[in-house]
Amino acid sequence: MHPALIGLLLCPALSVELPIYVGSDLSPAALERALAEVDRLFDAGGIRFQWRQTPEGTISSAPATIVVLARPHEAVVSGCSRNLHDHRLGHTYLAARRVTLWTEQVARAVAGSWGRKDPPPVDADALGTALGRVLAHELGHLFLRLNGHRENGLMKASFSHRALVGKSDRAFRLSEEDLERVRAAITRLQAASR
Repeated sequence: MHPALIGLLLCPALSVELPIYVGSDLSPAALERALAEVDRLFDAGGIRFQWRQTPEGTISSAPATIVVLARPHEAVVSGCSRNLHDHRLGHTYLAARRVTLWTEQVARAVAGSWGRKDPPPVDADALGTALGRVLAHELGHLFLRLNGHRENGLMKASFSHRALVGKSDRAFRLSEEDLERVRAAITRLQAASR
């Protein structure tokens, strides 16, 4: 067994509270599914999130704040085979330790319908799974202080709509080294906020 994996197995669970502000019409079932997916993806590193819904603008000493909105305030248009659209699903503001997710953008990615003006109807479980995977990716950016992307796993640059909702999470795993770095980052941020 790899020494890093042995180290992770012997580490006690690391618990971290993260405030989350939901400013979109996200169903409770989709939110619950999203947060459960994030928990599942970080479980391999013994990392346990305690999610706390908060009002917008709440000051927090938590290692990160999660903001869930319907869509970006300003579109960033990019080209694709289906015309020009804003394809961003989320964003991490490293300096502010804030992650923003956009539910309508994720719904468009899941449905594969970027040209719609209104959000496409998407099953709450599928939307929740996809949101959770996008949130896990953005938390990876935050805790790894990673501006770029990796070639494989959770931190690669893009995912197909099938991968966002698929049964297998293989494409969304963090490497053992990255899990160790995430644990160390959370521990440092928690110590700094005391």
